[in-house]
Amino acid sequence: METKTTGGHSAVPRGERPAWLRILLWVGVVFLSLNALGVAVLFVSAPGNNIGMLVRLALIAAVVAVPLWKWHGMNVLRTWGNPAIASFTRHDDPATGGFVFDVQPARAARMPALPLFAVGAFLLLNALLVGTRSTGAFIGLYVVALVCIGVGCTFVLPGARDRKPVKVSVSGHGVQSGDIGMPLKAVADLRVTHGGLVVDPDPLVPGPGGVPIASMAGRHMGRRQAARGYAVTIRADGESQSSILAGGLTEDCARALAADLGKAIESELGKPATAPTDHNR
Repeated sequence: METKTTGGHSAVPRGERPAWLRILLWVGVVFLSLNALGVAVLFVSAPGNNIGMLVRLALIAAVVAVPLWKWHGMNVLRTWGNPAIASFTRHDDPATGGFVFDVQPARAARMPALPLFAVGAFLLLNALLVGTRSTGAFIGLYVVALVCIGVGCTFVLPGARDRKPVKVSVSGHGVQSGDIGMPLKAVADLRVTHGGLVVDPDPLVPGPGGVPIASMAGRHMGRRQAARGYAVTIRADGESQSSILAGGLTEDCARALAADLGKAIESELGKPATAPTDHNR
């Protein structure tokens, strides 16, 4: 028995972009990549590498490393190519006699974070080149790049800790997901929670006073990210804290997963217990 459930509707997803916009985005990416390559070549051939250059390299490495490892940005990269709609597949597990749920989260909303990251990377490469001649120029470019990357991170990092593929096993031994394990009889409830970025539902309409473009983009991005920030949690009887079984889901997928997990738990609880074999007879 195998079933597959996806969150969303059968219509074309909202995240589908027109062809002209996709072409324009790729042209921009290629343009920035070529410029970045040229800067990298000039940097490698530039003389005068010293301890100051090592300090600058360390500062730039920190800008990349902190979001990736400290703030779980690697999960965003691992799911970068996932569809915009989360999904899961349930199949029988011959090893345990129970069920295994393969859960694939939705990718993080990537626009307008992608252009911000591209501009930030371009500025960092320019900072390395210009920094060989002027420390002040390096600091200026570094700060602007830091702002671009920081704003981009605020778009894609909410919910990144739990945005990863998981396998949830339900068998007579209990419910298992990663380092989370719970006996079947100890399961108190399964819930759908919303751990993504929550934004004001009221629309922003430009008026006589004007509305900053950043505010409108942030509100739009927040809604897109929030729609992919649902999670399924499990709570043990007698405990107030819940543990996340799967995150980074769309709402329909999260509710369907919680319902199917509940049915699988009831099915396993309804199975007759296997009596121990008496070897002395």
